[in-house]
Amino acid sequence: MYSTIFVMRLLCALLVFAFGSFAMTPLESRLDHQMKMWQKRLSLEDWTLSIRLVRQSEIDPQSWGMAEWDPLAKTGTISVLDPRDYNLHGGELKLDMECTIVHELVHIQVSPLDARDEGVREEVVNKLMAALMHRACPN
Repeated sequence: MYSTIFVMRLLCALLVFAFGSFAMTPLESRLDHQMKMWQKRLSLEDWTLSIRLVRQSEIDPQSWGMAEWDPLAKTGTISVLDPRDYNLHGGELKLDMECTIVHELVHIQVSPLDARDEGVREEVVNKLMAALMHRACPN
């Protein structure tokens, strides 16, 4: 028969495999790749960032994404609107999702400046995003 130690090791290995193998969808993988590319371009490589898809009910009704971050720990999460809630399709949808990622990364990059007027902050972030993307974004 199998020894207790062998059975325990087998169970541990199965648990690690089961809980550690939650694969990203192809869309999440693409968005994660884009985020890492822009993270490097914006010199935010020392940050540990994750990306997630969210439904419109989870964020401001007038936005396509949001970011939450901890500047001391240099960690954060970028939330991007789920395609099911978008008003765009195809290439425009892909471009706008990338624009959302860049927009939120710029928020993190300029967060030390934190202007008091949110409208001013949004204007600066949108200008930087458009300059980085070399194009206007659909939304």
